[in-house]
Amino acid sequence: MRRRTWGITIAAVAAVALTAVGVGAALQQPAPAATTAARSTPTPTSTPTPTPTLAAVPAAPSDAELAALPLAFHDAVVPQLLDGSHVRPDERWEIATPKHRLVALYADSSPDARPVATLASTVSTIETPAATAVWGRSAGQDGGMLLVSTPARNRTPGDGGDPTAPSATFAWARAADFTVASTDRMIRVDVAASTVSVVHRDGSVSASEPARLGTPEDPTPTSTATYVEAAYVDARVTYTQGNPIILTGAHSSRIPQYGGNAALTALHYYPDPTGSSHGCVRMSAAMTKTLSELPVGTAIWFT
Repeated sequence: MRRRTWGITIAAVAAVALTAVGVGAALQQPAPAATTAARSTPTPTSTPTPTPTLAAVPAAPSDAELAALPLAFHDAVVPQLLDGSHVRPDERWEIATPKHRLVALYADSSPDARPVATLASTVSTIETPAATAVWGRSAGQDGGMLLVSTPARNRTPGDGGDPTAPSATFAWARAADFTVASTDRMIRVDVAASTVSVVHRDGSVSASEPARLGTPEDPTPTSTATYVEAAYVDARVTYTQGNPIILTGAHSSRIPQYGGNAALTALHYYPDPTGSSHGCVRMSAAMTKTLSELPVGTAIWFT
């Protein structure tokens, strides 16, 4: 709080009156001047604003505790992870990079929350550095808690007789376990318009083109917030012809498995400019290069 300083008020000194009593008469001696003592208004003492007490965050688990938890990676199913029915992701234009080999993930942000899974500092199977998108923050000690994307599922299509499953999951994590950096770009896949774009924080679009998407039976995710899990080249995926594959943290909402994995959604090149995918986003070679230049952890909205 800015300290206010009050000025000092000083009363005016009364003027001395001299009176003439007649011709040749001596001047009357002036009466003693009446004075008003100077008075000052005391400077009030400002009341200090109490420092708010920050909420505690869960204590850091030991290495042994972390090792005993399931790893949230793209083929994992961790039922305690959150989806869009439990949290509302809010674009914060931030990327979080784990500081440690494993960091704890939580199903809520309370101080007594227990970890339900871990997130690794590298992407499983391709061993590239990992980072994730931030979708919310809970105030607290040491930066509080972050709501982040995970690459795992919390269930698969068909579980319990439900033919669909959430495409993306989230978890809370201790901010102290991450390095958080700002970003000004994200990827938007407009499923209704069949376009893929790079959108800046000010709303401008620096790249956009038509995309080939999935079918109603094998749909591309919609109403889904996720992130760039990795951008890499895999010569074994011959149809990409050496162009980057942008792997997302999202999965098919209707397919339990595809191509030996948990029906991951990727943004990639495909030589046939017609036809549809099994849920992936097919685009030009030039656009794959543009997207691969974005940082890992960049947010993606499937709208």
